[in-house]
Amino acid sequence: MGNQNKNNRDAIIEIVYRILKASLKAILIYVIYVLVSPFIVPITEFIPDFFSSIESFLIIFIALMFLSDLTKDTIFQYFFNTARQIFVIGYLLLSMSEGVMSLSYENLILTVNLTIFYGIALSLSLLGFARSILQAIEYKSRKAEKEISFQSIQKT
Repeated sequence: MGNQNKNNRDAIIEIVYRILKASLKAILIYVIYVLVSPFIVPITEFIPDFFSSIESFLIIFIALMFLSDLTKDTIFQYFFNTARQIFVIGYLLLSMSEGVMSLSYENLILTVNLTIFYGIALSLSLLGFARSILQAIEYKSRKAEKEISFQSIQKT
């Protein structure tokens, strides 16, 4: 009975630790956003919906990161990591449109070609996606290997 209470207490401590760690990471990322956002304010003159778009992205990204940290050492961690990478890829593809941004201010027109930046960001996101998939495969293979070794020990 005492051993079971200790296991329950250890499990509760582990869950509380995961919640605290995930919460601190989420808060840290949001604080960084709050500190950086005043430097982004001048861009809102040229791109009106920029802040709402960034905030929506950040909320979903932080939620997926929080869930991934909360489900550490389970297969769901890799599902949430993969979902986060797919979300980033989708966000980049939707925000990219044609990759060329034109800004006009009084009689000055500035055209910026961002396709190279978007290509690099998309490539990095695809690498993150592949990494998440490979980590999930590795997790399942480790788990299957443990089950096979456990079964071979039981047979002997």
